[in-house]
Amino acid sequence: MMRMLQMVVVSGLVLATGGGPKAEPAPAADSAADAAAARTGIDAGNAQYMAYFTGGHPDSIATLFADDGRMMAPNAPMATGRAAIAAGMASMTGAKLTLVLTSLAVEASGPLAVDAGTYKFSITPPGAKDPINDTGKYLSHWRKTGDKWLMVDNIWNSDMVMPTMAAPKP
Repeated sequence: MMRMLQMVVVSGLVLATGGGPKAEPAPAADSAADAAAARTGIDAGNAQYMAYFTGGHPDSIATLFADDGRMMAPNAPMATGRAAIAAGMASMTGAKLTLVLTSLAVEASGPLAVDAGTYKFSITPPGAKDPINDTGKYLSHWRKTGDKWLMVDNIWNSDMVMPTMAAPKP
């Protein structure tokens, strides 16, 4: 028992004096310059996305993604690559569309960035008299390629409660 107490005391002294294992230095925080540069490029990409979406241009939307980009729309299979992304977006061609993206935070480190935000969406399918409105949140992973920021991953989900689910309690 005495031997164990001695080991505990010695271990405590070693750790207290810094003689224990050295902690790895914390990674440097994302620089303000990286985040500012990324935000500029991502804001421009988001503005193009909204214009292409509202204008019904699925091929143009696909150009905002990296060649290996992934679009992860709710209630749909993942679309990987520009051709699949354009095909996935083409299902809305002919509808009256509006989209507003609001970026809440951009975190960046070198050529990689993440944009988190909210969206407001409205679609009036051909022949429908009333629009379907939706609000929700999104998360996009971006990569700087050359002098342009391109989406690598884009996922979003609705704030609307599914008809079979109870509304969450506040």
